Amino acid sequence: MPIMDSKTGKVKRDYTIEELVDKAREMRAYNMVAITAAGSGHTGGTLSVMDIAAALYLKKIRHDPQNPNWEDRDRVFWSTGHKAPALYVALGEAGYFPVKEAVKLRKLWSGFEGHPNRLTLPGVELSAGSLGQGLGVAVGCALNAKLESKAYRVYCINGDGELDEGSIWEAIMCAAHYKLDNLVSIVDRNGLQIDGPTEEVMKLESLVAKWRAFGWNSIEIDGHNMKEILAALDEAAKMKGKPTVIIAKTVKGKGVSYAENVVAYHGIAPKDGRSGKESLDRALENIGDPSFTKEKVDELLKIADDYQKEVNKKIEVSMPQFSRNYWWNSANGMKVEMDATRNGFGRAIKKLGSDKRVVALGADITSSIRMNEFYAEHPARKKRFFSMGIAEANMTVVASGLAKEGKIPFIGSYGVFITGRNWDQLRTTVCYNNFNVKVADAHGGISVGQDGATHQALEEISNMCYLPNMHMVIPCDAIETEKATEAIAFVEGPGVVRYAREATPLVSTIATPYKFALANIIRYRGEKKNFIEAFEVRLSSDYESENEDLSIIACGPMVAEAMRAAYILKEEYRIEVRILNVHTVKPIDEEAIIKAGEETGVIITAEEHQVGGFGNIVAGVIARGKRYQAPLLMEMVGVEDKFGESGAPWELMKTFGLTAEHIAQRAKKLYQRKKGE
Repeated sequence: MPIMDSKTGKVKRDYTIEELVDKAREMRAYNMVAITAAGSGHTGGTLSVMDIAAALYLKKIRHDPQNPNWEDRDRVFWSTGHKAPALYVALGEAGYFPVKEAVKLRKLWSGFEGHPNRLTLPGVELSAGSLGQGLGVAVGCALNAKLESKAYRVYCINGDGELDEGSIWEAIMCAAHYKLDNLVSIVDRNGLQIDGPTEEVMKLESLVAKWRAFGWNSIEIDGHNMKEILAALDEAAKMKGKPTVIIAKTVKGKGVSYAENVVAYHGIAPKDGRSGKESLDRALENIGDPSFTKEKVDELLKIADDYQKEVNKKIEVSMPQFSRNYWWNSANGMKVEMDATRNGFGRAIKKLGSDKRVVALGADITSSIRMNEFYAEHPARKKRFFSMGIAEANMTVVASGLAKEGKIPFIGSYGVFITGRNWDQLRTTVCYNNFNVKVADAHGGISVGQDGATHQALEEISNMCYLPNMHMVIPCDAIETEKATEAIAFVEGPGVVRYAREATPLVSTIATPYKFALANIIRYRGEKKNFIEAFEVRLSSDYESENEDLSIIACGPMVAEAMRAAYILKEEYRIEVRILNVHTVKPIDEEAIIKAGEETGVIITAEEHQVGGFGNIVAGVIARGKRYQAPLLMEMVGVEDKFGESGAPWELMKTFGLTAEHIAQRAKKLYQRKKGE
């Protein structure tokens, strides 16, 4: 049944097969413009699933764009949340909003987040992005329809790489057990995931036989043949007593020659931007929709550009102001180099690979987190690298078995997945057994930017530090990440290294002192040509009080912001700041923290994390170790009990109040309270 008027029950719009084919072509064109405007996004998977999206939203499901919460509507859950741009253009074409608005993809506050958020956009049934979860939600929704004798049908879009997740198979088993014939899973079987062909990463075939063995009606189709798609959906609607899976064979990057069957186009925009061999213009030429003239594309890109300019204005107006601009590299002096902290992990794992006890396990984003450096220049090490696919829980317990036999296994993924999805395995199997498993907690904090809340790890300091036997390091930059990774590799017992994805300031050097479990004390000494030269760094054990006015205690990328805040406070207000770089959060340097409280009387903690994760650990140290009579004033800078959002990393730093400007503003107010002003 096509698009409905929920009040009258009449059909508002229906499409012929020929019109659906044309609409799918148009949707591909909008999709490519949106991804180009965003500068990032999942080109390959959005193109492979587009024909299915057109068939569902424009022809098959009962829904009313003017009444998105209509109780009797059919539901479509996108478990593969990274294909959100395809969902957005489908909703736009169906009439939930003007389709041209989708070109605001991945821009702050637009609603068109990197992964779908049901709270910000009409027609989105599920906030998704963590693979393996959508089908279970669909099962619950289908069960409710049976309980309430509702006629609505439930559809779930799944990826083939997603089928690595054990939770998917739990949902598959559950759906068959309860005979949910109102449920359909559509698998976008394009044969590729980030680390390569699915059959090389983690073998899936025979896929049809596996679903059938679990009790499902299994249909295999050409996912780009509109007649076959519609026929399969019709067959599923007639099935009684069983859920149906439609395994749709597709081409990743379908319709764009340079992206077809190319793994590299899983998660990036056209490499050449607007024009060139791998560009938007070339993509639109391949897609062949005559309505996408140069003038139309210019208009769409202008919508995105104008929206971004408004976002920029709002952000800058909200920033604390000082007598001059102290932003990174904004002046002639105090210059700083940038490097992605993940590169430091890559250099470390490359060196650690020379120890034959060290093994590495990948979870489909091996290159992104730099785990591939373990074997990149040393092919012989490939036998000590184990691809686990998208299956973090299994990876954790497999690593535990390797650790039990004397290996030092490194496991890694996006921080939110590698410390969250498998938390029970980390708690009970790794930590309770005190196995020597090392966790690469990659892309921590908001540094993944446009990917949005589902991919932004903001809780794992708390999740990891309160596990008995766990050790945790949160280095400040790429150089310290290399040192910290090497250090924790040879600390006996479980360990986690949390590091960011995007480029952050290099505020340490090879010569900067580093000792596991011992904080560094950093002091601003005056403006220099290079930012790093303006500071002196000592181990906390070598530091004597200089009677500073306040202390900023930070970890990870917030150390650089703390240093810049100290620079602002000294130049603007002559306030002297003691900075503690607490690169080892567990075991934490209690003595240095207690001294900072005793000797300065004012403490600001700074973390790229839910506020209090790190801050409460510091507060606990101070409360337990307080040896003085003078009052202590304390504040915490962090994300204020919110999920992340889609936006550029530095936009999010400003929006969430995590910059040096925000730290300096709050520190000055706290210092004035200390002085009784």
